[in-house]
Amino acid sequence: MENSKKMMSIGDILQALTIAVLFLVILLLVVFAARSYQYGADSQQQNDSRRALSAYVATAVKNHVEGEIRTEDYEGCPGISIEDGNTGYTHRIYLKDGELLEEYTRVDAPLKPDTATRIGETTRFDITYISDDLIEIQTDQGAAYVNVQR
Repeated sequence: MENSKKMMSIGDILQALTIAVLFLVILLLVVFAARSYQYGADSQQQNDSRRALSAYVATAVKNHVEGEIRTEDYEGCPGISIEDGNTGYTHRIYLKDGELLEEYTRVDAPLKPDTATRIGETTRFDITYISDDLIEIQTDQGAAYVNVQR
């Protein structure tokens, strides 16, 4: 009868506890690694999004061939006007209520933020001429520098 009723020895109990603790440690490591990865991925996406704003504006300025590029103050909204040669149209990029907006419109037309295209979010948008042909574009993420074609 003693053989049919196997009693667990202290060694068997310690072995079961060790396996359970190891399983718990591995599970905690997997959860920690997954959370760390998610945090890193979210930070990278946010960084890319912010950098995309200044890169977008820099590309718009680089693609400029004719006309003037001027920094503007649109009704209290800092921005840049990239005129399209002698067509009478301009590409406006400006900051309004924490959003960077753009519109392609006539030079003398008023702002239309309700119909403008949203580029992204930023609390800072400063355009400064460093020299006659160098512009500094500042957003929340930092600065980008663009050589203006004249």
